[in-house]
Amino acid sequence: MKATLSSLHHQALDWTRELEFYAEELKILSNRLGEVSRKNNGQETMTMVEHFQNKFIMLKEQIDILKHETKKREEHIEKTAIGKPSHINEQIKIGSDKIFDQMIDLSKSIATTRYEFNHFLSKVM
Repeated sequence: MKATLSSLHHQALDWTRELEFYAEELKILSNRLGEVSRKNNGQETMTMVEHFQNKFIMLKEQIDILKHETKKREEHIEKTAIGKPSHINEQIKIGSDKIFDQMIDLSKSIATTRYEFNHFLSKVM
């Protein structure tokens, strides 16, 4: 795959904003989960509350890892750009993009979790 340093920089910035959005969304979902647990303390409901708490924790960990990896990537891009300022818009070959794949997986996991959580809310609210 080929890309410019400029496009890789903008991609990293987009990922950073996307990860911040997901982190905020998880806070909102966690607050709603707290409301459910205060209002409905039946065994079945509490089992699902625990399930979603665990799911939110795992997603938050994934977000934190990707934030770190994205920051490292951005720092590498900046160092490369400083070292080769005349090559910023030149196409360069990059290897496999592990972070790209992880971002896609995270996006799918967030969407699936949001759907399952809203389905759960529709049953208990």
